[in-house]
Amino acid sequence: MKIPDFDFNSLTPESTIFILLRTLFATGIEYAVYIPDSGDAIIIDHGQIVSMVERNCGDTMIKRLPQLAERNIFTPVDINKLDYENLEAIYIRSTGTFLNKLELALSPDEPQYPEWWNAPVPFAMSARGMLKLNDKAIELFGTGLEQMNAADLPGRDEFIVKLEGSNGERFIAFNILRPGIFAINDCTEDVTDAQDLTWWAAVGQAWVKEIESAGGKWQRLSQPPEGNKKNWRACEWRGELQGYLKIEMPPRKKSAQKISPPPEVKAQTQEQEQKKIPEPEILKPETKEGDGVIDSIGAQAMGLLAAGQTRGDFLM
Repeated sequence: MKIPDFDFNSLTPESTIFILLRTLFATGIEYAVYIPDSGDAIIIDHGQIVSMVERNCGDTMIKRLPQLAERNIFTPVDINKLDYENLEAIYIRSTGTFLNKLELALSPDEPQYPEWWNAPVPFAMSARGMLKLNDKAIELFGTGLEQMNAADLPGRDEFIVKLEGSNGERFIAFNILRPGIFAINDCTEDVTDAQDLTWWAAVGQAWVKEIESAGGKWQRLSQPPEGNKKNWRACEWRGELQGYLKIEMPPRKKSAQKISPPPEVKAQTQEQEQKKIPEPEILKPETKEGDGVIDSIGAQAMGLLAAGQTRGDFLM
């Protein structure tokens, strides 16, 4: 049974049970199947939903159906007790809502691929906690992405995933096409360029901080400044001129020079220093006329006496 002009995408796991009941009324469908990212599928019929609304559970989100079943608020339908071959159901899952045969609930792990899934464009689908790739994506990226847990993917419309492989790391960009389905492409070169640019920007900032810490100044210019070429640098990125950096460093401090005093002051100072230091006085021992011992000791012995020894000490 095909329901024309009905937007099933407005029904999500975050929709309320009351919204689900209204959708069943609008489409004339008897059964609904909620397929969580992990755990068993929950089958519920129109009558059970009416009963839950009457029990004030109408504002509960559809994704809470497993918890309601655990609390015995309702008992999920056993599909094996139904003649399900000719029955249809509304399927609600995180990747989207769709209409299909009720017998699909017997094997809900196999995702419902869109008609254009096998186009020669790389696609990925998040389903039941797994990541599925189409043939083109596997051809380009291998099966490494399918090892990822879909629950770990960021909840954004665009994001990048790092893929480790035997040929090194690669970066894969995801762009959402509809809930749970993404167009993917290799953005390794773009990410590498961005990382390279970030590195050299950090190097430039470190250099500028070094200039500032030394008391220098810098200025960004679009034209080369006049004057000493040693004071500026041309800034290029991959051969393209980005501008000029002018650097002004403080003058170096000259070492202090010793200033000689005027000659008259210098002479006066030397004279004062000489007065402060008395000249050594050589003491000559007293000699008696005819003392042959003293006469015979000579100049060397006299020097020893001048150093403080007495004659008696020397003789001993």
